[in-house]
Amino acid sequence: MKKLFTILIASAAMVLISCNDDEFAARTPVASVTVNETALEINQSMIIHFTGVADQVVIYTGDEGHDYALREQSNTGFVVNKGLFSYSYPVPGTFHVVCIATTYDTFLGSNLQTDTYEFDVTVSDDVTEIRQLYSSITPNVYFATLVDDVNWVLRLPTKQVYNNKELNLNATRQRLTFDIASDSTKVFIDDEPFATKNYYNLTLSHTIRVEAYSGSVRNYMLHTLFYPEFSSISIGEAKGALSRNAYYQDLLTYTFELPEGVDRHAAPLTFTLPDNTSLMANGKKLSSGDKVDLDAKDTYTLLLTSSENSLITATSRLVFNVKE
Repeated sequence: MKKLFTILIASAAMVLISCNDDEFAARTPVASVTVNETALEINQSMIIHFTGVADQVVIYTGDEGHDYALREQSNTGFVVNKGLFSYSYPVPGTFHVVCIATTYDTFLGSNLQTDTYEFDVTVSDDVTEIRQLYSSITPNVYFATLVDDVNWVLRLPTKQVYNNKELNLNATRQRLTFDIASDSTKVFIDDEPFATKNYYNLTLSHTIRVEAYSGSVRNYMLHTLFYPEFSSISIGEAKGALSRNAYYQDLLTYTFELPEGVDRHAAPLTFTLPDNTSLMANGKKLSSGDKVDLDAKDTYTLLLTSSENSLITATSRLVFNVKE
């Protein structure tokens, strides 16, 4: 027992000696950094690499809640991990950035020493880009597509399937939503300030003006097209009955009760279409009266092209379902 006690005392002494060997006096701190950019756009990343000497590095970014001058008023800094810090500003302005390098004795963290490095960052707001434009029409959300630098196209069905019922879609009174990277950017529709609570007639084309905080302006057009449908379609005397898909608004299924004597491999397709609309089979235009092979794996579509701009189109995918 005495021998075991002696071993424990010796082990404890070795631990104390080891701890004493690991104690270091505080180094002289050096607050030194490199910054990728001090003239930023909003939401652009500022990347700071700490290159100095410190046991701990804290950066005050200078914006709301992180102002070094207001640190006694609950403003806080960010602890830098592994010498790398990245930050982006959501609002424009000039911000005073302060880097605090701290060193201390390893024994109980005493003898605190600090050094600071300060610089200004200017953040501008020149955002005029619309990232997304859409309309929420229960039970769906319809996203517009930007077909060039100016024209947005919103494609809608004439009816929606909801709870197994077909409901007319009233496009004359719907709200719009804009996804823009800056909250400071202003949007005008037909020269009137946009508001999320406003209703818009989506059967009409609308001018959109986007004004950045900096004063930059970008103009767009919003067009609405409805997924095209046949005015009438038949195979022989059998008229096509249209059914819609609840999940794919551009998918239209036409079902025919095929009369006797009709050759499935050369069935005469008779149809009428709205203006500026074409029936395509594998990308080739068909005319009313053309014969089609109902058993072939052909791809049928209806293509609607705007009379104002050939880039503005809407395409419906077709399925011909035949019953005999």
